[in-house]
Amino acid sequence: MLESILGVFSIGLALLYLGLILLYIYHWSSVPRTSLPDTFKPSTAITVIIPIRNEEKRIAGLLKSILANNYPTDLLEIIVIDDHSDDKSIEVVKNIVCENIKVISLADFDLPANFNSYKKFGLAQANEIANGELIITTDGDCIVPSRWLEYFAYVFEVEKKSFIAAPVNFISTPLAIVNFQALDFMGMMLITGANIKRTKSLLCNGANLGYSKALFQQVGGYTDISERASGDDVMLMNKVAKQAPKELYFIKNKNATVLTQAAPTWSTFVQQRLRWATKNSNSNDWFLKVELGIAYLLSIAILTLPFFFIIGYSKLTLVWILVVLLKFLADYTLLSSAASFFGRRKLLDHLVVSFFIHVFYIAYIGTLSFFKRRFEWKGRSVQ
Repeated sequence: MLESILGVFSIGLALLYLGLILLYIYHWSSVPRTSLPDTFKPSTAITVIIPIRNEEKRIAGLLKSILANNYPTDLLEIIVIDDHSDDKSIEVVKNIVCENIKVISLADFDLPANFNSYKKFGLAQANEIANGELIITTDGDCIVPSRWLEYFAYVFEVEKKSFIAAPVNFISTPLAIVNFQALDFMGMMLITGANIKRTKSLLCNGANLGYSKALFQQVGGYTDISERASGDDVMLMNKVAKQAPKELYFIKNKNATVLTQAAPTWSTFVQQRLRWATKNSNSNDWFLKVELGIAYLLSIAILTLPFFFIIGYSKLTLVWILVVLLKFLADYTLLSSAASFFGRRKLLDHLVVSFFIHVFYIAYIGTLSFFKRRFEWKGRSVQ
């Protein structure tokens, strides 16, 4: 009896997971490719907002990549939000000669009682003083592509969309931990684009995100979501989805991809994903919670079924093999599409090892998020 229950439950989860992946791929295929004409001349005033904390080694590279976009200087403003850096980040910023760069130091402010995050407070302050009609956010450890600003301006001016998500990928290194994260993140980007198309289970990444200042004000900015340290991107997106769902757009073009740094160690990776997990657990999006729940329970099943056939439930051996094969088929289908989009099919060489790492980390992080609501972020313990 137990064998039958576990077998049906596990196979059912695997089939549901495969169905979800096929649903994502179907919607991804219907996301229109964003083509930026060579002749496009932007007319939108843009403010790029960059929250940083201890980024002295990377912030110069980011700023130089933004300025290399050759966006009209009279239409570009850059606001760097320094979140109590104790390194030379601000000195590095000030050494870059550009009158369009402004700095907000959060050390000059007391955190209001209604904010549980200096980052969200800093973003709110930057949005308030921004002169741009279109706001674009990225992170201090990123590098942006050569026509990055134009892509956002084009979508805003021509496609008439005012909440714009775009792809993020990791800078390549030979490290196994980075290869795994790159594969995982490419799949997440495909799911992000697919879910924006279906306006369900919405995700986005603040490292490559744009929205009009008018829309930010219309939805009330971070009002009602300021008590959480994380989620400035996804929570804002969900507010927009409720009030103005037709404004959502995903830039489906690898040339609009922002490159960022992968977590350098397994410890920092766990803290990063725990932060993301707590963000998702606070979401009111039940579609997202169900989909994450399927992935979590399937990972638990793959890890626990071997214990049952070891203690004598031998028929579960075939069930485990079938469940693993179904999940591997789903993951390969998703990641093959994502790797083709990003032009990084070589990463598929690491798929087998990454598959089992993925199973373990989904189970581990999912379980940990039920009990641990605090996480470490750049030397700070937050909730």
